[in-house]
Amino acid sequence: MSMELLAPAGGEDALRAAVQSGADAVYLGGERFGARAGAANFTIADMEKYARYCHLYGVDVHAAVNTLIKEKEIPDFAEYIEQLGGTGVDAVIVQDIGAARIIKSILPDMPLHASTQMTVTSLDGVKYLEDMGFSRVVLARELSKKEIEYIAQRAKAEIEVFVHGAICMCYSGQCLMSSILGGRSGNRGRCAQPCRLMYELLENGGRAAKGYLLSPKDMSLIAHLNELESIGVRSLKIEGRLKRAEYVSAVVGIYRKYLDCGGSVSEEDMRELTDAFSRSGFTDGYFTARLGAEMMSGSLPGNSGENKFGEEAKRRAAPDANIRKIPITMTASAKLHKPLGLTISDRDGNSVSVTGTLNAEKALKTPLDRERLKEQLLKLGSTPFKCVRAEIEADDGITVPIREINAVRRETAERLTELRSRADVKRINKFSREKLTHGDTKLNNVGDTKLNNFRDTKMSASDACGDTKISVEVFDTRQLEAALLHNADRIYVPTRILKMSSVRDILKSASERGIEIAAKMPDIPDGTKPPTDSVLVSSPAAARACSEKKLYGDFRLNVFNSVTLNSFSQFDSVTLSPELNLREAEDILSRSDVKAEIIVYGRLPLMIMKNCPVKAAGKCVGQTAAHALRDRKNEIFPIVCSDGCRAVLLNSKPIFMADKASDLKKLKINSMRLIFTVENFSQCGKIIDVYRRALLDGESVSPMEENTYTRGHFYRGVL
Repeated sequence: MSMELLAPAGGEDALRAAVQSGADAVYLGGERFGARAGAANFTIADMEKYARYCHLYGVDVHAAVNTLIKEKEIPDFAEYIEQLGGTGVDAVIVQDIGAARIIKSILPDMPLHASTQMTVTSLDGVKYLEDMGFSRVVLARELSKKEIEYIAQRAKAEIEVFVHGAICMCYSGQCLMSSILGGRSGNRGRCAQPCRLMYELLENGGRAAKGYLLSPKDMSLIAHLNELESIGVRSLKIEGRLKRAEYVSAVVGIYRKYLDCGGSVSEEDMRELTDAFSRSGFTDGYFTARLGAEMMSGSLPGNSGENKFGEEAKRRAAPDANIRKIPITMTASAKLHKPLGLTISDRDGNSVSVTGTLNAEKALKTPLDRERLKEQLLKLGSTPFKCVRAEIEADDGITVPIREINAVRRETAERLTELRSRADVKRINKFSREKLTHGDTKLNNVGDTKLNNFRDTKMSASDACGDTKISVEVFDTRQLEAALLHNADRIYVPTRILKMSSVRDILKSASERGIEIAAKMPDIPDGTKPPTDSVLVSSPAAARACSEKKLYGDFRLNVFNSVTLNSFSQFDSVTLSPELNLREAEDILSRSDVKAEIIVYGRLPLMIMKNCPVKAAGKCVGQTAAHALRDRKNEIFPIVCSDGCRAVLLNSKPIFMADKASDLKKLKINSMRLIFTVENFSQCGKIIDVYRRALLDGESVSPMEENTYTRGHFYRGVL
């Protein structure tokens, strides 16, 4: 099976351009629940219309419903999915695991494609999704050829990869920067792209570099098409639902050319790609495993191209373009005293026959010979068809009115158009929440209540979280010692620390005192085996690999609703998304019996990056220097080294909620987590003690010094 060329359709013009330029499939979004809220998205009626248009040309339609779904949105989401089932779309692209379960319950026959927002980087991740019923997985853009090949050769699901367009500095689905800084969540399709701004790189407090340090070039794998096919990739995805129709036409047309004909990419075609849109050229750094400065856009984070498009690209992008033709064969019969008969057939097995209304008669003057009849029947210019073979039978000396020939040809073409455009309407089940959730099944809109009302809710004694545990996530051994000394109930410890011989006595002491140690698995799975019976996992892949362990779910699972939370019922507890506000968290917890955790202190990781900005700036000195980014507002964001030489960008301020313990206690919560990253031993001890007094002893505590902390999203949330 040849590779599919999958094109972006951010609006009607871009969709037509993609089809006319040779796309095998398009992906588009509706007016809600799509990860490109700023695109000219499609109504349900338009989706049905353009699904028919695409199917005429044999082009599949993938609908993106790839945002995280809030609890209060579940009724609207379910209704939207029911409507989507009647449009004729061929697959849906999903990020939210709960959303996938809802879709599968309503549209059991609808193919599910896992969005790159799911951050699938391993075979275990693919296998997890296969078990859920996904038929295709869009891998993370950060994978190398070797990593893609390993997965594709062993997966049952189809493997799709991005081959052209913008890439993120952070692993997709794991970025909180736009959300935390401005309330615009990338997981909800509203990223403000703070990565494209200017930053200073600080080393031990002094400026080491300045530039667009978080802005990578666009990806282009046009030179690697043969390799992609040989390693088993099924679909090639072009990014660009916010791009204009001419861009889609240019990029799709060039990729179509080299998929069909092969060969090395010409300078002219590479120039057309560059002129259409680029950020100081292109990169294939992830695919070729060549990271560093060459991947970055340098001094220009936006388009360095000239927005120049070739005449062919502009012609294919025209609203009335009729360039892509569907091959057909034609058989006609014109016999004396019988009406004209015409049959046309396509290569997909569709065939239509039409018989005229007038009989052929003996010609009195100029007879209608075979060539003239054929010439008239082949006038298909305004249709989407081109005849590649015609067999014409005609008696000698007869005549058929030209208007009759035209009418038969026109009706036959219209019938084949209708046949090819038919919608594959999916079987639709009425949504039943009871099948997907535990606890309260009422779909009310409690999340719509103003957040300030949350503070006014009266709390009975039974509502207090007296048995709530305090968990602590540490980054180094001194923080581990502080957490142990100050009696944390559970400590999440990175596997790299647990492997150190120097911590054996510390771990022994924890065991003797009944303090649980859980291995914090790498945020991006790398095959690490946990040395403890309890593990904190950041992905379904890690959960599958550690299925025999006691599981705790990290916030990177992106739990945004109770259906998603219930999907992890085998976990001992799951951390809710830090993008939720208090009301939204309460709403989820009221509808689930799964134990949950929230993050109430710490610098949230805003980005996790495979291409380290410190190393890309040529300033890597291992971990012997402290690095940070400073933005235009003089906020300083520490950078720490994580597993696999990945860089983690931390928020400039920690969340602090100890003085708001009364609000936290209103949640039906199992544990509250403190995250330590850059804090020293003394600071860790003081923070643990403050939270213990506030949460467990009920003492009133003071907030931190003004402008040194944040409330995160507890009182605002995201749109």
